[in-house]
Amino acid sequence: MLPLFEKARGLRLTETETSILQWLEAHPAEAARMNLSALCAELYTSNATIVRFCQKLGLSGFNDFKYQLRRELQQSEASFFYADTYVDRAIARLEDTVASLDLRQLEEITELLTSGRPLYIYGTNLSALPARYLQIVLNSLDYPSILIEWRNLLNGLVSNMREDAILLVISAKGNAERYLQAFQEARKRGLTTILLTCSAESPLIPYGTIAVCTSDQREEFNNTDVNPRLGFFTVIQILIELAAEKKKPGGDTKKV
Repeated sequence: MLPLFEKARGLRLTETETSILQWLEAHPAEAARMNLSALCAELYTSNATIVRFCQKLGLSGFNDFKYQLRRELQQSEASFFYADTYVDRAIARLEDTVASLDLRQLEEITELLTSGRPLYIYGTNLSALPARYLQIVLNSLDYPSILIEWRNLLNGLVSNMREDAILLVISAKGNAERYLQAFQEARKRGLTTILLTCSAESPLIPYGTIAVCTSDQREEFNNTDVNPRLGFFTVIQILIELAAEKKKPGGDTKKV
């Protein structure tokens, strides 16, 4: 039995979830290729029911489930999924990120980014890439912002920012204690903070004003961070397009 199904067998499942599991166990290769709508039609159940089943397994959604299933099939040599494994995983994570996004929350963030208030964007190492991209495009749209790429500078600036300042921090690290002091100080001073992370358990979330969590997964190779941050770039691209829309004739010009 595949570890994924063995884990499911150890959970308290509803009658419907048990039926889902039985079908998946009988058709693992087919399930690994299906989209969510097709599986719902096959099982005569709803998207939400299947997603809840996947989340009981500790996964972000059905696409994440398919990736795990494909990997286990590959490891058991029970499937032909080999060369495309990493592409499948990236697509699965990206699809789960898109499915989890809250458009109203992104619109709220866009209002903050385009409000004319002092805006600081922080990202270091690989997270500096999406941070720099956002900062460059916002500046080109005449929404001024300052890019910070050095943690010690971040800590110093938080203590001296104007009270109406906005701080957007991009951090893929699950262990974000090194930024905790900055977030605590920002909250103490009443600053508006936006966190873009891929760790739903980040200790920074309780101290932030708004948090967006993507399905990017922390990955390392030879002690090198190789997290592609595709979810980060997706969120940032949506924010950029929303900000650009405000520049069009008749675009929303509300200020927060």
